[in-house]
Amino acid sequence: MILVVGGSYQGKTEFARVNFPNAKYFNQLHKFIKKRIEDGKNQDEILQEIEDVVLDGQWVVISDEIGNGVVPFEENDRQWREITGRILISLAKKSDEVYKVICGIGQRIK
Repeated sequence: MILVVGGSYQGKTEFARVNFPNAKYFNQLHKFIKKRIEDGKNQDEILQEIEDVVLDGQWVVISDEIGNGVVPFEENDRQWREITGRILISLAKKSDEVYKVICGIGQRIK
């Protein structure tokens, strides 16, 4: 598994497509997590669901980094931010490679 993170509209998807053209993509992980929280799933259930998909084969997981910046006012948004960060930590530990993309430029951090 390869993890690609970065801010919104920073070129993560294009970076992944150019550098890993034969991989399968799990794009917008942060939105997937938000939807699962809204469906009543907890962090462990969400992580297990993601791992059931991406730990088999060559996958590139792409997510906005939503933990940097202003802390959200709404409790639900703070919970989403925290769960997303914790899931990204777990996925990064299990990833073969991790990239941070800024301005379309990817930097390998693992």
